[in-house]
Parts: sequence; structure tokens; C-alpha cells
Amino acid sequence: MTRLIRVIVERSPFRALPTILLTVGLVPFLLTGLFLALVGPDVRPIFLGSQLLAATLPAVGAVLIWRYDTVVFPTFIERITEVTPYDDNREIQRIAGHYGAFFANVRATTAIWTGLVLVAVIVNDAYFRSLGVTGYTDPSYFVYGLFAAWAGAITAVGIRMALTTILCIREIGDLDFTIDPLHPDGLGGLSNIGYFAIRTTSILSIGALGLPLAFDVVRVSGGSGVIYALVGFYILLLVGSFAFPTVYINRRANEIKQESLDDKREQIHELRTRLLASDDPEEIEPLQMKLAELRKQYETYDAVNLYPMSLSIASRLASSVLLPLFFLVIETYVL
Repeated sequence: MTRLIRVIVERSPFRALPTILLTVGLVPFLLTGLFLALVGPDVRPIFLGSQLLAATLPAVGAVLIWRYDTVVFPTFIERITEVTPYDDNREIQRIAGHYGAFFANVRATTAIWTGLVLVAVIVNDAYFRSLGVTGYTDPSYFVYGLFAAWAGAITAVGIRMALTTILCIREIGDLDFTIDPLHPDGLGGLSNIGYFAIRTTSILSIGALGLPLAFDVVRVSGGSGVIYALVGFYILLLVGSFAFPTVYINRRANEIKQESLDDKREQIHELRTRLLASDDPEEIEPLQMKLAELRKQYETYDAVNLYPMSLSIASRLASSVLLPLFFLVIETYVL
């Protein structure tokens, strides 16, 4: 998808965003328009609104795939070196290359996810009959199958994106990264990990645009099992894309922090022992100064917050969760 978009953008006289929206982004709307032309304009307003939201998902999704591949992931790799030792930069580049290739190798994910989406369409044929589709041989059914396949292929990349973020942060967490208690982010330099996770979660939250259509299908048709499974997997992926990597990094950072605190504690005890055993005034004063400095370092290191969550990250997380919750509330209490 990124290679296709890159070719289109390079040949366009416009900037990337309008170019993507006016080319790849138009595909789901064109398929939706063709479907409505075949079944007739006399469809339920709920379906029309839900379908337009569902068409917006792959349209915007193409832009977000481009942004993740060209901005979000490279920026994370560039900035993560702030908390890794200089000798590990080569290892960071290896990880970057590995997960860049992992993100691009989306064939299996696309085949499985798109297959499940098409199964959801097939088992809910009663829903499409309610819209005027006469059967599996109806051209409008084939057109909607193309729409479902296109949407499935785009959203499958989102699944791969979440896996890339989770596994990449997991592997970086296994490195012997450093914690800087004086880092401007106030999080020991770990804010970049939090931003990478929340940007991925924010991108995935756009998948909530498909929820109204899913709920409408369940309400009208009987094949709700597959729909519930797909929606449940999406919610799990949305939450996990932020929670798993940040909790893991927090645990690893606390392990590293505790090791450093233990080391400083031993140094403090050693200095106190030397100080108590010394009766040389010229030696006592330097030892007292060094002991005071170590205690200050210990207190500063102990006070640093190692959960990669700042106010801006928290606000983005809230907005990412609010969109799916909004549609869940509408479905439960309004429709």
C-alpha cells in the first residue's frame, strides 16, 4: 500500500494528503456509490449513514498507513537512541530494519483478516436481502464483496501496525537502555515510547468508524457470532496496542532503576563505613561531600516516574478510546 501511494504521490502535483484522499481514498466511496446505484436509493437511513462511515475508514486508513510508515515509525527509531547506550545504536538499526520488513510483510495478515470480513458478509446475507440484494448472483452483492475486501485489506495493515509497535517496543525493552532522571520529559526519557504507542493507538481508533455498520448488521441479521468476534478482536487490539508495550517498558525500566538504586545504596553504605572509620579531617570533608551527592542522586533517581504517560499522551489515549465508546453508547442506549 505504501509503495502504491508513494508512486501516486511522486507523480502528483499536489501534496500527499489530498493526493491520497483523491485517489486511493476514493475507492471505497466509488464502490459504495455503485452498490447504491444497483440496489436503488431507497435504503434505510441508518444503513446509509453507517455505510458512509464505514467507507471513510479505509479512505482515511490509507493516509494513516502512509503516515505510520513514513513518519511515526522512523521518528520513533530516530528518537529512541536517547535512552539506549551509544554502543547499542547498531542494534537499534537492526531492530528498525527487522520490524520495517515485518510491517511490510502483510500478506498472511491480509489473507486471514480479509477472509474473516468476507465470511461475515456471507453469513449475514439476510442483511443484504433487506437492502434489496436478491442473492449471491446479484451484481450488487459482488460489488459489496469488493468493498468488504478493500476495507479488509486496509484494516489488515492496521493489525500489522499494532503488532509491529508491540513487538518492536518489546524487543527494545530487552536492551540495556538507560534512564535519565533529569530528562526534560520528566519520565526518564521514556516519553518517546509512550508517544509511539499512543500514536499507533490513535491510528487504530479510526477503526471505530466501522462499528455502526457492524451493529446494524447484527441488529437486522442473524450471523452475529463472526461480527462479535471481529469487534471483540478490534477492541482488544486497540487497548493492547497501548497497554501492553507501556506496561512492559514500565516493568523493565523499574528493574533497571532498582539495579541502579541498589548500586548507589551500596556506594552510600561503603562511604558511610569509611566516614565512620576515618579520623583524618582532610579525608572526612571530601567523603561527606561525596556522600551528600550520592544521596541526592539516589533521591532524584528514586523519584523519577517511569511510566511513559504524560498529560498529552493521556489526552490522546482518552480521545482514542472515546470514539469506540461513543458508538457503543449510541448502539446500546439510542438505537
